[in-house]
Amino acid sequence: MTLVEERSQDTHEEMVKLVRLITEVGPDIAEISRRLGQFKETVRYRYKRKIIDKDFAIQAIVNHEFLGLKRIVFVVQFPKYMNSFIIPILSSMNELCYVTGFEKMLLEDKWIVNASVPAEYVNNYVDFLMTLKGIGLFESISLYSFEWLRIVPMKAEKYNFETGRWDLDLTATPSYDAVSYNPTPKGEFDYTDLLILKELNMDATQTLKEISEKIGVNYKKMVWHYLNHIRSSGMIKGYMVRWTGTKYDYAIERALHRKHRYLRTDILARDLSDSEKLELASKVSILPFVWAEALGKDYWAQIAIPIDYLVEVLQFLGETLSSIGERAKLYFMDQTNALAFTVSYKLFDSQTKRWKFEPTELIPKFESLLIKIKESTAIS
Repeated sequence: MTLVEERSQDTHEEMVKLVRLITEVGPDIAEISRRLGQFKETVRYRYKRKIIDKDFAIQAIVNHEFLGLKRIVFVVQFPKYMNSFIIPILSSMNELCYVTGFEKMLLEDKWIVNASVPAEYVNNYVDFLMTLKGIGLFESISLYSFEWLRIVPMKAEKYNFETGRWDLDLTATPSYDAVSYNPTPKGEFDYTDLLILKELNMDATQTLKEISEKIGVNYKKMVWHYLNHIRSSGMIKGYMVRWTGTKYDYAIERALHRKHRYLRTDILARDLSDSEKLELASKVSILPFVWAEALGKDYWAQIAIPIDYLVEVLQFLGETLSSIGERAKLYFMDQTNALAFTVSYKLFDSQTKRWKFEPTELIPKFESLLIKIKESTAIS
């Protein structure tokens, strides 16, 4: 190995260590430098040059199970006359009814929508969605439910931070992390905790002072909540490094996407046996660019496939899903028509410390909205 190759290998190993610590403690340069035994200036330089300057956002991973929330994913098709209203409607559903993200399919006129719903309201929520279909908001809907969702940590050892390319080995040994994952029991939290989580989930590089000013909470009170509730309770599962290069600009309320580097692909499979879950999750784990996955009686995975590996990965996924047959679907997503939101903190009652969900109040709002849309588009 030449001197240049040795230095490159050393730099790569240092980046792997850096990313692993970021996923554990967040962008805390002082703590990371202490654990690495390196000068803060050295760590800060590497962090800025290889992560921040590459548009890799750092976000806290909210522990939805701790907050008593379960993931529901639904695939919907809207009536064609509603096309120009779809994104505003889905965006408003974050504040109205627990939607935490959505994305449009590339090859079908459908959307994948995900929601984090209080466990006690899951059955009511399913009925609510079917009622929305009944009044004409959705033309079709397919529902999937999960016990937990996890953001898969970046496999930095498989990523070249100089070239931006991944190392793919489809013969690698499968991992069983997803199958052995244990969701966290529901814990105690309050509205101030949710406000702090919201800010850290949007941008974990913010200082506590900046967060205090944004959420309008006294600095000392906010720091107390952060130290005694957020950090010590497990409300945060870790931190995600958004290696896809997607950032959300909160000033202009738009997602900023790098184009033509990754094809976002979703796997949705329903009614799986335990052995099918084990086989599917372990095989998908071979791919180093899995972004997130959820498991229950159904399975969901979000994968960002590098364009360079598109053919190989699609062949691999086709073989992997063949044994499940029609119960498994592979969808290609349009990231220019996708948004992700933080937890629906406005639906938490600060007085009772309980989540709110009143479908009898929501349905008339959507019925009124449909009437206005039909009038504006001259639909009778």
